[in-house]
Order: sequence, then structure tokens, then C-alpha cells
Amino acid sequence: MEQRHYQALNVKIIEDSKRTPWRPFSYNVADVIERHVEETGFQYWGIPIYRTTYKSDSDWEEFLRRFLERVRDTLACHHGLDMWDSFRPTVIEDKSRFDGATPALIREAFKEWAATACEREEGVTYERAEWAFTARYRLCIMVDEEALQSVLDIPAGNLDGYNSTGFVVLINGRWVPETDPCELAEGEEDDEYEPLYGCTLQDVGWMKISYDRAQTVASSAMQYGSDWDLEYRRPPTICVGY
Repeated sequence: MEQRHYQALNVKIIEDSKRTPWRPFSYNVADVIERHVEETGFQYWGIPIYRTTYKSDSDWEEFLRRFLERVRDTLACHHGLDMWDSFRPTVIEDKSRFDGATPALIREAFKEWAATACEREEGVTYERAEWAFTARYRLCIMVDEEALQSVLDIPAGNLDGYNSTGFVVLINGRWVPETDPCELAEGEEDDEYEPLYGCTLQDVGWMKISYDRAQTVASSAMQYGSDWDLEYRRPPTICVGY
């Protein structure tokens, strides 16, 4: 009797998706994003996008078309196109400020944006948004020339297939170094890892993530600070999400 009762409890723990009831709730990104939006009381979701390459406007437009199309396709695959209306893919462009910018510079710019955007968009203070389980004011996406070309290099006929090469840069806006370089002894170097923009820590505060999963994975699976640690892959490895 106890064993059967235990199994029954387990069945209840595994929640079915309302959009795809043949799959668990956690496997449907539209379900998960919707719940996060409802629980925070916010209206919108979506990770802000920073453009840091300005070589070609036509290339940029094609990149955005491919990027946004894959978000829509993912929602459609999960029977979640209703979530498209609340999707806000904010794109931030400023050639004089961001052309060739590093992840560190973009992080600081994002923090400035987030500090006021949450009140402007949602009517809530940053103090509340800072603790809410939303990725919109926690993470941002950077698209440099390498990332842009990695997406444009995908043959048009393969855009609907499995992607392992096209990526964007996902930046953790709350990242702080695990070790303060000022605390290192004189002459000592933290050289455990190959330097990335001069940082040799394991977690450099940004990672490459599949362009076709960047919005949905970040918005559904990276709501908490600890989620970054679970999903993080040190560049040049690309996080493919799910």
C-alpha cells in the first residue's frame, strides 16, 4: 500500500503541459514563460539585444529576421504563439557607443537600461524587478560580428534544421568576478583558463548560446541567479539549451 501511495504522489508531482499535455510542463517553454510572467505580475518577456557590429545594415536586418523567426517557430512548436504578443525583443543600437564593444561595456550599459526600463515598461521599481524571477532585467544579448556571421553562414535551406554553429552572446547582468584581481598577491596570476578579454576565471560572465534558443532558453530556464551556473558553458563552447 505504501509503495502504491508513493507512486501516486509521484504522478501528481509531474505536471502536464496545458499546451502539449503529452509532455511534462517543464518541457514546454511557452508554458514556463507564461507562468513566470503571471507569477511576477509583469506584462512582457524577452531579453534585450545589443548590436555591437555596424559593418552592414543589410546583414543586420537579415540576422534579426532569422533570429526573431526562430523565436516564433519555437513558440509555434510548443503551441504557444499566444505568447508572441507579450514578447518584447528590445534592440539597442548606438554605433558611437557600442561599435566593437566588449561584454563588460555592454553589461554596464545594460545595468543602466534595466535600472529605469522596468519602471517605464512595467510600472515597478528596479528594487522589485531585481528580485523578481524574470530574465528580462537580469540578462542581455550581445551580437558582435562573429556572432552575426555565425548565423548568416547557415544555409537558408538548413535554417529549420538542427543548429550547432549559429550563436549570440548571452551576458549575465548580475555577474561579479569570483576573485577580485586586486586581491591576488603581487606577481601572481589567475591563469587556470585561457584569457577571454583578459579574464582567466572559469565563469567570465558571458557565454555563447545558440541563436535559435537564446530568447526562449534564457526566458524559461534562467530566471534565478543559480540557473546561470547550471546553463553556463565557458566560451568557445556554445550552450545549445533544449
